[in-house]
Amino acid sequence: MKKENPSPYWKVLPAAIALAGIIVFIFASYGPPASSSGFVTFLKGVLSPLVPDYVATKQHYAMLPGPGSWLMAFVIGMAIGGFIAGRTFSVPVCDVPQLWEKRFGKSRVKRFAATFAGGFLILFGARLAGGCTLGLFISGSTQLAISGLYFGIIIFAVSMLTARLVYGKTGKGES
Repeated sequence: MKKENPSPYWKVLPAAIALAGIIVFIFASYGPPASSSGFVTFLKGVLSPLVPDYVATKQHYAMLPGPGSWLMAFVIGMAIGGFIAGRTFSVPVCDVPQLWEKRFGKSRVKRFAATFAGGFLILFGARLAGGCTLGLFISGSTQLAISGLYFGIIIFAVSMLTARLVYGKTGKGES
């Protein structure tokens, strides 16, 4: 019997193998994976040739590795991986998902502004905490650290609560 609505996403096994392969590659070539510091390292790499005196006077930039580090490769890899993943779905990628459109309208500007604001808050929180919360989850859970596994549970619980607050009851159960 054929499925009526096949999922447009990767199947679980190929996705898990791809993620495991990426983690092994990062460990083997650069060291422990994942950090929001990757963005700051990328920014350091962009700003260093343009305003070297500014970068040299900032203590935060001094603490981070420069271009060519695994952090910068991680940020570039996320962009490339996201592009490839988006183009391998069986349905076209849309800028404004139906669930967002149903709740907030078709405005791409509103969607992009909300996405940027959310990303900014995540990066700000991670930098304020002095580290990378996502790195704790990804790197910590791959090493079976209790802190990484515990934090992963917290991330998912808060994500589900946030989705309910933002989207309300606009899921499949509603007509």
